Amino acid sequence: MNSKTMKKSSIKRVALGVVVGMVLLVGAVWLLTRTLGHSPQYLFAGKPIQYWQEQLSGHDVGASNAVFVVVSGRLIPELVQNMFHDTNDSHLRLSLIETLNTIPGVQMSFTEASWRRSYAAQSIGELGPGAKSAVPALLEALKGKDAAVHEAAIKALGHIHSDPTARIPLLIGYLDDENLRDEAALALANYGSLAKAAAKAGVK
Repeated sequence: MNSKTMKKSSIKRVALGVVVGMVLLVGAVWLLTRTLGHSPQYLFAGKPIQYWQEQLSGHDVGASNAVFVVVSGRLIPELVQNMFHDTNDSHLRLSLIETLNTIPGVQMSFTEASWRRSYAAQSIGELGPGAKSAVPALLEALKGKDAAVHEAAIKALGHIHSDPTARIPLLIGYLDDENLRDEAALALANYGSLAKAAAKAGVK
């Protein structure tokens, strides 16, 4: 093999190495964008919360009851788990996402853990009365130290609007909280005429 042939062979190997390296790099970036990011929309079984809420309130009683079993047995426990325990925002993960987003054509969606916990509470509320089993967890979250979920938890209580005898006095108490009074007022509005006591209490 002469030097010219050896040179061509060497160039081919280098070119092949570059191509393989680029393919591996693109594959690695693709994999990271699928595993590191967080979608701003919560999905359960591939469906958004709105889908499950619509199924719960559907006219087909049999189908609605079947969905209720899934929602109360699987969806709500998952949301409650996320509301209390979704804190996995490592510095390495955030740094990788920030770095990858500097690559042209790459734009990863990411929602920080505090917002994800808040969105879990909000999602519970969007299920409406069908999420009654989550009320104890919402009350615990509302009275807990995680301020990120307080507003969403109090709104969720209003959307579920169960047990007005117990919930209305609780919500009235938050009308004096400068951080939650607006949410408490909106939650009370969901109780309609049952919340007349709130109007008498007034907003201080």
